[in-house]
Amino acid sequence: MSIVGEHVTVVASTDPTKVGRAGKVLTESAKTFVIGFRDGKIRVEKKGAAFLVSGSGRMVNGDDVIGRPEERLGAK
Repeated sequence: MSIVGEHVTVVASTDPTKVGRAGKVLTESAKTFVIGFRDGKIRVEKKGAAFLVSGSGRMVNGDDVIGRPEERLGAK
């Protein structure tokens, strides 16, 4: 599952300054998401974070998506 291109809200993070930020997921690396906003972009560590996907109301636990999307395809 990839959330690149989805609009998300950071609902938990090890960095409290990122909680509540909402924007579009621009890119994903093995350990982070880059989320774009009108005033720029931020990098959010997946570990210890949770993201609410707008529209679907789906909650994504960052710990569950650590690793590159192509590496997760066959996992579980």
